[in-house]
Amino acid sequence: MRLTRCSPVAVIATLFVCGVVPVAHAQSVDELKQRIEELERSTREQVDALKRMLQQQEAERAKERRAQEEREQALAGLSNFFDLEAGAEQTNNGPPRFLGEDIPGNVYSGKDFKIRLGGSLRLHVQHNDTPVGESVSRALVPNTSAPGGGNNASREVFRAFVSRTRLNLAMQGPETVGAKTSAYFEMDFNQQANGNGEVNAVNNNPRLRWAIGRWAFPNFLVNGNELIWTFGQGDAFDQITPDTIDYNTLLAGLGDAERRNPRVEVVDKFPLTSNLVFLTSLGFERPLFDAGFLGGTTDCGSGCLSGFPAVSGGIGLEAGRLGGDFGIGATKIYARTTWGEFQERFTQGTLIPTIPTNDETNFTQHTFDNQTAAFSVTLDRIGFNKTGQALTLRLKGGGVWTRGEGRITNSEFDRRVILDGGGHLVPAQSLGGWINPQFFLTDTLSLRWAGGEQWALDSDRPAITGTLLDDPAGAALPKFFRVNNFQSEVSLWWTPGPFTFALGYNFTSTNFKSVNRSGGSESRHNENNKVEFISWWSF
Repeated sequence: MRLTRCSPVAVIATLFVCGVVPVAHAQSVDELKQRIEELERSTREQVDALKRMLQQQEAERAKERRAQEEREQALAGLSNFFDLEAGAEQTNNGPPRFLGEDIPGNVYSGKDFKIRLGGSLRLHVQHNDTPVGESVSRALVPNTSAPGGGNNASREVFRAFVSRTRLNLAMQGPETVGAKTSAYFEMDFNQQANGNGEVNAVNNNPRLRWAIGRWAFPNFLVNGNELIWTFGQGDAFDQITPDTIDYNTLLAGLGDAERRNPRVEVVDKFPLTSNLVFLTSLGFERPLFDAGFLGGTTDCGSGCLSGFPAVSGGIGLEAGRLGGDFGIGATKIYARTTWGEFQERFTQGTLIPTIPTNDETNFTQHTFDNQTAAFSVTLDRIGFNKTGQALTLRLKGGGVWTRGEGRITNSEFDRRVILDGGGHLVPAQSLGGWINPQFFLTDTLSLRWAGGEQWALDSDRPAITGTLLDDPAGAALPKFFRVNNFQSEVSLWWTPGPFTFALGYNFTSTNFKSVNRSGGSESRHNENNKVEFISWWSF
């Protein structure tokens, strides 16, 4: 009934829709397939490109790894031979770094022995106001007969020398009787055979600086207790020195009780806590005195102190880090005293000293006591930095009292014997002290100051023997001695890699005095300004 009622138009429309819809559906599937094929093709191309990029990057990374490994191997080989951080680690004045440590052998490394060759190539450049006076021990007596005071009248001097270039040899030996063995040798070329001091720029000769062996017994009495035997020519256990550009700056009695004497010394380190060690020491030594025949070699000479060795004893404390966030990285406090004898010879019946090399028999011999007492302290890495030096302060200081021959600890101060108020011959005394703060801006850049002063005690008494200075105006005029030394140095240090560069300004002031036995005295004053640059390359 309904079909008969449908119009021809509706039938035609229905047939058209039924015919068109399948065709449109078929066209959409083809397009989708085509799009999928195109997407698969572009994806394969992108994947292939990414794979090629990945392979290329992996090849480059492998190449970089091989190059890095080669560089690391080369650096490892260089570090075995050259100390790539020696600039920041090596000092100008301090003790050797490798003694008693586990060293990398660059000459020989075997089961029982390791040998390491090292050194530093050094250039020193100075500009002084006066002809002589690179340290207060060599300051000249002003000549009152010369216009302007002679030695202070703008007689400027320029110096440049490389004689402090050093060679050293560190050795680590086999364990012997349960103890570690090590040794150290070092030499430079600062000895002059043709004159005193550094005024001669030629004919530099080798000079022995260090020649010591060490025998260290770990856990000697209890765990952590260490007994150390040291023998040879080197510093004593307590000899903390200021690190200055010129290592003669604070010698001559300015509190720095350092002397590389041939000695035997035993040190016991006993642990009080896990962070605190108590030290005791006992030593015997033969001081090296130099009468100037080999050029005034300062800390390494050729004389002797009577026929009896000097005896030394000391105590000390060593601590690890103290404090939490802000603290002290390491602390060392030492005290040591020495005792010996020295002899003076006088023409019979007089107080006129005989010539040291004269063997005439018309003299009487006098023996005098010789004593020193020294104190030193080091506070390292004061600040928040617990691992490095950057933005930390290192504070070092010390002092020394001498009675008699102060050269036993580089504390000579002209006089050895004086005439006291009762007309008796007694050893002369002096007192000195120094301080050396060092602030590290970075691990390799530091600003430093060092200052020291020394006083002659009983300076109103006549000096009978010593290294007395003639008046430049004439030998027959009074002989002078120093009554006060002052010296300071401000410097900037940069220590990148194996290099060290330092620039400093040094000021010295020296007061001289001559005291007559019959009464009366005369005083003079000398000042010197010095600019100095040093550089060295260490290995």
